[in-house]
Amino acid sequence: MLAKPRLAENLRWFPEARFGMFIHFGLYAIPARGEWVMLREDIMRDDYEPLMKRFRLPKFDADEWVDVARRSGCRYITITAKHHDGFCLFASELTDYTITNTPFKRDLIGELVQACHRADMPICFYYSQPDWHHPNFVHRPGAFKDLQYERPQDTPDWDAYLDYYIGQVRELCSNYGRIDGIWFDGVQRTEEEWRGKYVYDMIKKLQPNAVVNDRAGYGDFFTPERTLSAIPAAAGYMVEACQSISGASWGYHRRPDLYSTPYLLACMLRMICADGNYLLNVGPKPDGSLPEDWIERLLQIGSWLDVHGDAVYKTRGLPLREESDTILYTQRGKKAYVHLLAWPQSDSIELIQLKQPPVRAKLLSTGQKLGVDSAAGLTIVSGLPAAPPDPWANVIELSFQTEDIFRPVPKPEPAPTLQWDGKDSLELLPSQASVKGFGLKGSVLGRGSTAVPTPDGGEETVETFSPAWQREQKAEWTIDCENPTRCTISLELACPEMYAGGEAQVVIGKQKVSAAVPSTADGVFERVEMGEVKLPEGRSKLTLCPSKLAIAYHFATVRRVVVEAK
Repeated sequence: MLAKPRLAENLRWFPEARFGMFIHFGLYAIPARGEWVMLREDIMRDDYEPLMKRFRLPKFDADEWVDVARRSGCRYITITAKHHDGFCLFASELTDYTITNTPFKRDLIGELVQACHRADMPICFYYSQPDWHHPNFVHRPGAFKDLQYERPQDTPDWDAYLDYYIGQVRELCSNYGRIDGIWFDGVQRTEEEWRGKYVYDMIKKLQPNAVVNDRAGYGDFFTPERTLSAIPAAAGYMVEACQSISGASWGYHRRPDLYSTPYLLACMLRMICADGNYLLNVGPKPDGSLPEDWIERLLQIGSWLDVHGDAVYKTRGLPLREESDTILYTQRGKKAYVHLLAWPQSDSIELIQLKQPPVRAKLLSTGQKLGVDSAAGLTIVSGLPAAPPDPWANVIELSFQTEDIFRPVPKPEPAPTLQWDGKDSLELLPSQASVKGFGLKGSVLGRGSTAVPTPDGGEETVETFSPAWQREQKAEWTIDCENPTRCTISLELACPEMYAGGEAQVVIGKQKVSAAVPSTADGVFERVEMGEVKLPEGRSKLTLCPSKLAIAYHFATVRRVVVEAK
């Protein structure tokens, strides 16, 4: 398991903060087409890196950035110390490709840390392990976030690059006093490749109070983007979903296609009510100032939080207990907060998630008292005004005599038990399995469908597991076998050449069989023989998982497991 479900006391500040400000800033602000401009537009490094000579930042003011975060209701800041382009916003002894070698000359990260310390604002550092600048980084053809061209002067050397990246993380954890988190962004390689556990332990030794995300393969919290699955949070894990104010980019874009404030506020509340944090991103302009139209939305959210903050900060969300898509909950102590993302059609609402009616109810923004009644197991809150006090989202505060407020979450239906007489063969399909474990970003193993060719030249749709498996994710079938049976295990899968070379493993009790994952023709499923096992009489579990990945986050599209009697 990548993240840790039990929260240490010194990390409690993080889920209590709930709302943070993400800052993506670097050389990419100058062309103003987003932080991926170098890769997406195939800009050669020799053409991109001279942007350093134009990095002057005449309007940068660290205290102003922190003040905007504070007025926006943000309780921490996360900034890109180094993004994929390899340019560092901090002074580093390990490279010349830093902000201190630009016309600006100063250490922006150092100044922002000092401003955060003055304002008692927690500060976290984003650090990209992929690096489009460093000569030792090993780029792979076709791999996500890797360059697709070579420079003669590069010297790919993975161990040397690891020394560089780990050395820079050590600098960030050693040179600025207290910091509050490290936010990695290198999901396309495994924990072993990134030395994730080693780096995590190093960070904790240097900065015990810092939270670490999951994208080096080992951390304290999951980090989905723009959406938040309630499942990891419901299982007790810390989760932080990030989103940019711009739908087009994270870094500054001169035509950014900005989301509206009501939309962003609804996203924030959905994530907080699912018991996750919300990290909202802004991309500063090339002069170092914060773009007014981006900041307008942040400050409007801050104004909403000035009124409704009791329903957000230091609360716990109630994942899987929402009343509907527009009626959600948070709780703090003996108070529950009903978040209304849309105003009801009548002057009352019915709530089924509460164990018993509250002793008091009021609108949080105005203090207006509301009626409370119960009928047929429902709690009815009445007396809502004709028009919503707040145009975007409203909150009802419910007060109880106990903290035991909500009904338990219903347990999901178990996967079926498959009966087998031990003769011929048994096919194990994705729809018959239970899925367990979380991958990077808190992902769960997905099930879908794939079109495959038929012998007559047509197509049929078959159910499959998603190819985006992680080693922590498993599919499990329950088999009830009439007689002990010697059998062979095979796996039907499809895998493009770039992801081939991983290893699949099936476990039954103490028995394990495995096989290498080959590449297959596009859209073609092949059967891979895995080995022989003895299926005992009675009920047993058969578990399938990747024991090795050729490229992190990708395994194979699995159609079925076949158990065949010998």
